[in-house]
Amino acid sequence: MFDELAFKNWASSTELFPKEFCRKLAQECQRLHAQGVFHKASIGRGATKTTHAEIRGDLTLWIDKNSATPLQHDLLFSLNTLLERLNQSFYLGLKRFEIHFALYPPGAGYDKHLDNHRGSGERKITFILYLNEHWQKGHGGELSLYQPDHEDILISQIEPRLGTVMLFRSDLFPHQVEKSNQPRLSITGWFRDDAS
Repeated sequence: MFDELAFKNWASSTELFPKEFCRKLAQECQRLHAQGVFHKASIGRGATKTTHAEIRGDLTLWIDKNSATPLQHDLLFSLNTLLERLNQSFYLGLKRFEIHFALYPPGAGYDKHLDNHRGSGERKITFILYLNEHWQKGHGGELSLYQPDHEDILISQIEPRLGTVMLFRSDLFPHQVEKSNQPRLSITGWFRDDAS
């Protein structure tokens, strides 16, 4: 995966996390959503932060080490190891990461966007772990990745299957989440080079 990331600035893998671990994360995501602790995702930041379901329709729950469950602690440990490997391989100066559960209800998607807010560059690598065990073609919900310098040219569509991981340069790739016909679960986040 790291060779692919070095060559293309994006990569996918099904080998980073055991399927059973991903199943447990999916169950935890569904349980927490049923408890009503997810929130409508926003776009923008600061004074311009707002929610627009027609642009971005997912519900999110941030994972914080101070309130993490044992399963979430295991995930955080794994991501810290991944952060160290990314630094060793690419000298990115990564200092931390931020992640959240994301649940897209049927009919929801996320229009084409870049992951760095305008005027900022702290997000270096986008991370997505998909948690959909019974995903099938026709369910929708693919991640569409576009060329950095020609954002109308599709590079790849990644199926959100259980255990698939996506990594890509946060500052380069316009991407969107296609509308899904089924609930679509993932853990999404960013490796960052700022301290806090």
